[in-house]
Amino acid sequence: MRVSDKALVLQAVKHGDKKFILKLYTRHHGVISVSATVGNSALSKIKTSSILPLSLIDTQLIVRQNKDIYQLTEAACYCVHTEISTSLSKLSIAQFLNEVLIKTLKEQSGNRHLFEFIETCLKFLNDSENSFVNLHLYFLSELTKYLGFEPQNNFSTQMPYFDCREGKFSSASLAFPLGLSKEESFLFSEFLKIHALKTNISHTQRQTLLNILLAYYRVHLPNFNEVKSLEVLKEVIGK
Repeated sequence: MRVSDKALVLQAVKHGDKKFILKLYTRHHGVISVSATVGNSALSKIKTSSILPLSLIDTQLIVRQNKDIYQLTEAACYCVHTEISTSLSKLSIAQFLNEVLIKTLKEQSGNRHLFEFIETCLKFLNDSENSFVNLHLYFLSELTKYLGFEPQNNFSTQMPYFDCREGKFSSASLAFPLGLSKEESFLFSEFLKIHALKTNISHTQRQTLLNILLAYYRVHLPNFNEVKSLEVLKEVIGK
């Protein structure tokens, strides 16, 4: 069966001279693997520029039942990230988002709202001139809503400690990463109240919040191990 779908390229692995195996997150079919023949001639229906990580593409797919790998017959970028590719800061955030998505997107069914959220974030990163510096924090926070472990902001003087296991504030203090200190908990509570893309956050707070959010992910996603792009992100965004 031949179908059309919008897709986000997560990974591309060479599998021969012109053959690639791609991992895509699609609007209607969720996470899928596809085989593709890639070329750069005028007649090629899938060009190298269309399979770069985080490319947003219109696709033509051949879907067969009982097949783990679909066939990608056509692909064309419908949103070109020209500004991301020329900015070290934007590129470091993009690489971080890509790695997070690879580690977290496991579902095999489509989620239109999640796809549109990712699409909107990438377009914002590309188009924004200087208000993108907190995008990775906003992205991690909002993504928890789609992954099923959104933190509750029930902070109070009686509940001053954030419990990473329960995803809410508690009266009991737990050692990191199972819980946060009183100071970290207060910072996290304040962060959950704001719109991170519209609020100034200091460098120190940004680094602390990033560590908190990643620890929270690790508690809820056992396979969410080391994020290799993290150190580059911290170095570039910290400048």
